[in-house]
Amino acid sequence: MFIASFATGPWQANCYLLAAGPGSDCVIVDPGMGAMEMLGRGLEEHHLNPVGVALTHGHIDHVGSAREVCQRYRTPVLCPVDDRHLLSDPMAGLMAEAAPLLTQYYGSTRLTEPEEVVDVAPGSHHLLAGFDLEFLHAPGHTPGCSMIRFIDDEYGPIVMSGDVVFAGSIGRTDLPGGDPEVMATSLERVVRPLDDASHLLPGHGPATTMDQERRTNPYLQAFA
Repeated sequence: MFIASFATGPWQANCYLLAAGPGSDCVIVDPGMGAMEMLGRGLEEHHLNPVGVALTHGHIDHVGSAREVCQRYRTPVLCPVDDRHLLSDPMAGLMAEAAPLLTQYYGSTRLTEPEEVVDVAPGSHHLLAGFDLEFLHAPGHTPGCSMIRFIDDEYGPIVMSGDVVFAGSIGRTDLPGGDPEVMATSLERVVRPLDDASHLLPGHGPATTMDQERRTNPYLQAFA
């Protein structure tokens, strides 16, 4: 298995390249704002063929390059259905203060969604690049916010945890569409049951494990 990651844009969101190995098909997870240069470099360096984009949620710092990726590589974009509106109306998930930044990047606060969008239902499985990607619906940060889980023969469960849970923290709930009570339910019912051996690859910051977060993350201590 091959996973590469790099941070993109003003909010330093993690973009991931997921493949069976160098020289094979790959999935691009969360291509954020300004991701194309580093993304292209990674694909070329490792001789990867992108066959799809998977989004953990619809915030612009995670989807900002999705349309350009779709156009350049002719790939579908898998988006949690409850966040699809954010692909064309990013301000619906942001504070008003973000409008000048979006205008600087895109010339407008309204965008055109990618040409091929696949609506992802909660709990559904999608086969891409040989990976069985399971979308675990964990709202609270956004209505459609999800974690993407797959099982590797060597490393076990791997969870792209997006902005649900980070190393030592969780996603914020004060943006439009966020809800702290819903997030608490997601932490208890979706995050807490994850296997301790799960490797967590979050939307911001370093990788961690479920065992580490269960022991040290203050937001999970209530369920200890």
